[in-house]
Amino acid sequence: MKSIAVVGSIHVDFVIRVPRLPLKGETIIGEDFNIYPGGKGANQCLGVARLGVKAYMIGRVGDDFLADIALRNLRAEENIVLDYVKTTKNVHTGIAFILVDSQGENIIAVAPGADKHLSPRDVDEFIESVNNFNVLLTQLEIPLSTVLHALIRASRIGALTILNPAPAKKIPEEAYKYIDVLTPNKVELETLTGMRVKSINDVVKASKLLLEKGVKIAVVTTLGAQGVLVTTKDSVTHIPALKVKVVDTTGAGDAFNAGLTVALAEGKDIVSASKWANTVAALKVTKMGAQEGLPRRNEVENLLPKS
Repeated sequence: MKSIAVVGSIHVDFVIRVPRLPLKGETIIGEDFNIYPGGKGANQCLGVARLGVKAYMIGRVGDDFLADIALRNLRAEENIVLDYVKTTKNVHTGIAFILVDSQGENIIAVAPGADKHLSPRDVDEFIESVNNFNVLLTQLEIPLSTVLHALIRASRIGALTILNPAPAKKIPEEAYKYIDVLTPNKVELETLTGMRVKSINDVVKASKLLLEKGVKIAVVTTLGAQGVLVTTKDSVTHIPALKVKVVDTTGAGDAFNAGLTVALAEGKDIVSASKWANTVAALKVTKMGAQEGLPRRNEVENLLPKS
């Protein structure tokens, strides 16, 4: 049986819809307000489970009322194991403030809270109990020391490792040799390489640099409306974005990473997996909410023949 470990953040998203994103120093009157469970780790874990694969969540929440909100959707999915989600005392659950405009674009600010307390020891406790998972997926809303430790431990037991380097920040040089698949967007690609990334050619050059640093299989760069670029040591493949009505781009990258992870766990090659993940992300942006909008497997399969 395939299973995926997600080491990452668990948040509550406070979302205001606005006619347009505000300028610096400007106040915008919003159109509506909602509270959603979120966090890149939780979003990706839920995305995996909704696609029909067993997912282990390794993360932390605070000892506050927000924890119940943050875990609500995860608890509702039978494919998710929450035994390795711990509560940190006297700390708030991670939160994100999100503005979404009429075109579905967003700006986000995060206060990590309990996420900052997710430790290498938490990873060790999981791996010492469950060492037969197929893929480890992690992101950068938790301490870098924990991310690196998770990549190393997973690599040593033969699991495939995927790093979604979001939000954008530098990572230790030694981390690259423990990453099988790296999934940046253009901003994150610039941050990791220090290179300007404006064109497709720039994406290829930056991706090749990361492969030289040690990424083993591929750098899969999400390009929004331009689709996805898959760069390996031997090939470059551009996958166009699907044409859909965009409602909310929040969580699109998380949907993509969930889809990619599931497809790779099930044995698809990197290009086929990226095409499948591209469809998952396209379905997500047609719905509001980073988690509420995550599609189920039958929706993806139904859209694939048209893609």
